[in-house]
Amino acid sequence: MHIENEIAKMEALCSRREYCTSDILEKLKSHGIVEEDAAKILQSLRQGRFLDDARYARAFARDKSSLAGWGAKKIIFLLRSKGIPAETVAEALDEIDGAAAASRLYEVLLVKWNSLSREGNPQKKREKALRFAISRGYSYEEAIAVLKEFETVS
Repeated sequence: MHIENEIAKMEALCSRREYCTSDILEKLKSHGIVEEDAAKILQSLRQGRFLDDARYARAFARDKSSLAGWGAKKIIFLLRSKGIPAETVAEALDEIDGAAAASRLYEVLLVKWNSLSREGNPQKKREKALRFAISRGYSYEEAIAVLKEFETVS
């Protein structure tokens, strides 16, 4: 009876938003569910299509890229830290619109660039903007290409 109640709770939770296996495992552990019962609950959730790590990875990558303005490196790091297999992460990243991601990098970096308008030293301004882009998960090359555009306009 206890497992059925927990399954119902997790189904309700998963029907509201996407979760990955590690998120659900954490919740189950916090509810005091033993490993054997947790495995049964996870199996039930997967069979009912309430839990799907590939679907989670696609949604996570799409949202973080388009809404939060994150680059691929940060998305990869966070998905891998949640135990999502590398192949699944790569498939999720393939679904991100490259042109939209590049446009988002431009927007995010432009806001940061303009916020650094008081920085008197152009080299420091460039370094701060570059660090910001890298912390958002963009590659050095991607960030430098955008910053060069800003510097030619300035």
